[in-house]
Amino acid sequence: MTTETTQSTLTRQQYKNYGPAPAAGYGEGAAIWAHVRFDDQCGNGHNTFSITGTVRVPRQREAAAGGCLHDDIARAFPHLAPFIKWHLCSTDGPMHYPGNAVYLAGVRDCWGRAAGEPSAWETVVYPAGLPLGWRSRCDGFLSWLKDHPGVPLVVVRVEHGGSAKDRDLYGPKWTLDGAPTAWHMCPFDTEAEALEFVAAAAGGFEVRKVPTAFSRGKARELDAARRAAVWPDATDEDLTAPGLEERLAARLPALLAEFRAAVEGLGFTW
Repeated sequence: MTTETTQSTLTRQQYKNYGPAPAAGYGEGAAIWAHVRFDDQCGNGHNTFSITGTVRVPRQREAAAGGCLHDDIARAFPHLAPFIKWHLCSTDGPMHYPGNAVYLAGVRDCWGRAAGEPSAWETVVYPAGLPLGWRSRCDGFLSWLKDHPGVPLVVVRVEHGGSAKDRDLYGPKWTLDGAPTAWHMCPFDTEAEALEFVAAAAGGFEVRKVPTAFSRGKARELDAARRAAVWPDATDEDLTAPGLEERLAARLPALLAEFRAAVEGLGFTW
C-alpha cells in the first residue's frame, strides 16, 4: 500500500558532486570528491539514496580509493556527515528492511538455524534389533526402500549399460528386485555385500534421516543492526527483545518522513 510518504517521482538520474577537498592519509596533494545521488539509476523501481567518494592523487592515473569512503567523506565534508546514515535507503525504507536488521540482531545463521539445530542429514537404514545402521549414497534406492517396507528382499545383478569393454572394465553391481536398476544407482558393489544386507534386514528395518551436522548459529551484531535499521539510538533491549520485526515496522513511517526531509534538504526532488 502506497502512502503519502513513500510516493515519489521516479528519476533515472539525480545527483550532486562535492569537492575536491583535501584527503588525509593518501599521499601529498590527495583530494576527495563526494558523490550523492537519489534516483533509480539501478532500474529497480524506486529512488535510492547513496553517498560515495573518490580519492585521487596527483600524477596517479587511477583513483587511489573509491566507494563507501564514509569516514573520509565525513572528515572532508562535515555538512554531509548527517546524511551518511541514509546510504542505500530507498523510498520504501532501508535496504532489505526489516530483514537485514532482524538477521544482524539475531542469533540464527543465514538459513534461519540457531546454534545446535541440525543443518545436514543423511538417510540410514536400521535393521530391527541392531544398533548399527546401514548408509548408502544411492538416494533413489533409499527412497524406494523407505516406500516399500514389506517388500521381499531379493538380490538382483545389474550389468554396466555401456559397451562390452565398459562391462568388462567396470563389472556388475547389485540391487534389490523392484529397486532402481540403473547401474550407477545400485547400492551394492558386490553380491556378498548385498546378501549381508538382506540377511541383516530380513527381520524388518526402519529408514530414517539422522542429523550429521549442526549449526553454530551466529553472534549478535547489534551495531550493524542499528546501522541497517537507521536506528542509532536503539538500545540492546530494543534489538534483542521479542517482537523486533513489529517494532521496526511501527517506526518505518516516521523514519521515512525523516528520510524525505533529509533528501529534500539536499535539494533533491522526492
